[in-house]
Amino acid sequence: MVTKSLDCLISENRMYWPEEVVYATCDPQVTHAPLFPIEEAAITDAVEKRRREFTAGRSAAHAVQEKLGFPPTAIPMGEDRAPIWPARMVGSLSHTADACIAVGALSHHVRAVGIDVESLAPLESKLRSYIANHRELACMDSPPGLAALQIFSMKEAAYKAQYLLSQTFCDFDTLEVVPEGLRFRHSVPPFARGTILPIRQWVGFGLCLSLCLLKRPA
Repeated sequence: MVTKSLDCLISENRMYWPEEVVYATCDPQVTHAPLFPIEEAAITDAVEKRRREFTAGRSAAHAVQEKLGFPPTAIPMGEDRAPIWPARMVGSLSHTADACIAVGALSHHVRAVGIDVESLAPLESKLRSYIANHRELACMDSPPGLAALQIFSMKEAAYKAQYLLSQTFCDFDTLEVVPEGLRFRHSVPPFARGTILPIRQWVGFGLCLSLCLLKRPA
């Protein structure tokens, strides 16, 4: 079961998991509690695969709310298709075909968070140039196909985190891989050119998991 593999990956790296962030996982292949009406409305015309993934993601998000001390409430989908999180928390969702993960944190500790999970499979060579350049691939200690997948996952997590603050969609070349994380190649307000987004990434159990956490200043 992929969800179990995801839980094992996080558990094995628990010492590196940020204490401000809680998480929950769900299996899209099993039945979950009914959604809130406004959540259900977002997938009225969706195909079964999309319905399962959306429902599992929202179920995981409701579990995250409870872990943060809030009663589960609806998490609608905005016009930009991004989840609308309740006041006093920030969160992020990601899924493969067989596992969903939600993460959340209290907004007075964390400005934004982004999560991404991918099945650990090399990207085809024709896709790599869209994700990263040769210099970025060389920063990774993996063969090119897996390096491209890892960079894809890093950028997905970072884009989700920055979007919570910028409300701006970015291309894959907006951020570049550097030893410290991902660096903005140009200004995307409120982020200045050269701003570094820190990334944590774990690989194992057939998965690649990336987390971008933007804390509030102490």
